[in-house]
Amino acid sequence: MNIETTRPNEFHQIGKWLNIDPLPSRVDIFGISGYGGIGKSFLLRHAFEHYRPERNGYLSITLDGSDQSILGDFMGLYDRFLAPRSILCGKQNFDYFPHARHLAIEHTKLSRSVRNDIKHSKSPDKVKEAANWILRGGSFLNKTVPKTKEFLDFETLKKYGIEEKIEDAIDLLASLKKLDSSSWLPGPLKDIAGITYRERLTADLYRLAADEWIADLCAILNRYQRIDRWKLMHSPIKGINRLLLVIDDFEILGKTIIDFITTALIPALEKANFHSTLIFVGRDDISDAHVAFQHHLSHLVREKIRLDRFNDEIAKTMFTNAGYAEAELDSLLDESLGYPFLVKLLCDAKGGSVSFYQQFFERTTRWMAPTEKSWVLPLCYLDRITETSVELMIPDVPPSSVVGWFKNEASIRDPAAEWYVIAPYIRRTLLEFHRRQIGTKKHEDMVVKGKSASGQA
Repeated sequence: MNIETTRPNEFHQIGKWLNIDPLPSRVDIFGISGYGGIGKSFLLRHAFEHYRPERNGYLSITLDGSDQSILGDFMGLYDRFLAPRSILCGKQNFDYFPHARHLAIEHTKLSRSVRNDIKHSKSPDKVKEAANWILRGGSFLNKTVPKTKEFLDFETLKKYGIEEKIEDAIDLLASLKKLDSSSWLPGPLKDIAGITYRERLTADLYRLAADEWIADLCAILNRYQRIDRWKLMHSPIKGINRLLLVIDDFEILGKTIIDFITTALIPALEKANFHSTLIFVGRDDISDAHVAFQHHLSHLVREKIRLDRFNDEIAKTMFTNAGYAEAELDSLLDESLGYPFLVKLLCDAKGGSVSFYQQFFERTTRWMAPTEKSWVLPLCYLDRITETSVELMIPDVPPSSVVGWFKNEASIRDPAAEWYVIAPYIRRTLLEFHRRQIGTKKHEDMVVKGKSASGQA
């Protein structure tokens, strides 16, 4: 698939983003949005391969949800993705992020100690589990946000069935002396004793994490902005003088990491002495994904791309090149609806390389927990997803849990519908996948059941 042919306007638009003249303290935010499988990451990856951002002096860093084991883990995402062990154009086996790494180590020590206190507390096991997840998310260690479920990664807690214990878990954490940042020592003495750093670690984690990361970036870009105890160990990269940060699939990264980016990281970048370009890639428009982009960060949003399906001529050309006959093209257009992921799957399937429907299901649900995956196929039979219709369709699960999850699951929800429902092309393809799994008779019975349940919604 030649992206310059299938997405020429968007391809060159990204090229223009990367050619803006650098200015210190300037932050440019761009957004790429569209349904899952529409080709957002594919477009960006090929644009980078063509335009080579490093040639324009960019240090490129990508934060995404590719490692499911650390989703919802603030420091895990920070240490793994924002402070990568290797950098393009950098020296091999050299850590360019000593400040960020030191923070991760100190946070791990504190967390291990706090978890031990949690383990030996007299609280119920569910409360302990919720406390550990809150600690892992990082929200509790951030004084800039109130300690309520509104500011926690509530969806992650719900995923593990411990959301009802949030208030008790917060009380447990608040009672632990290791998380008490109060000290009677004056500021200068705190600095000498290292107490100020420890206080920030327990009460101001987001801003501390932003400051330490930017200190490392300043060293990489040869733009020191403060006395740096690691300065002699740093190694600036010649020709690299500005930042390119890509946040891919930001909906699935978890609320804590997105809150960190919007409340601490971007404001810190505005004060940094280098140029920053941030590209947010997701299913929803960036302004709908987080309220900050509608308010205090709106002046930084420069341009947005909304990807739609391929037009018929492009899709037909791809099918023809894959070896399909002219007589098959209309049915293939109906099958794919022009969505790039489906078009590519059908092209690959022509060569017998993939199971089309199985791969589509796996691609669509790849970020979901096993329980959530089990809900998707029954929900495809509903014209309206409400607590009433869900209770009739999935009777053995609390309907409020399913609906609450679906409201926040942008990967399959139809954003243009008047009510909650799965996006048409996803729904149609998954229904066919399920029919092939369970047989036509059972599938038709579920269609009837779904119509009945939707009629009572």
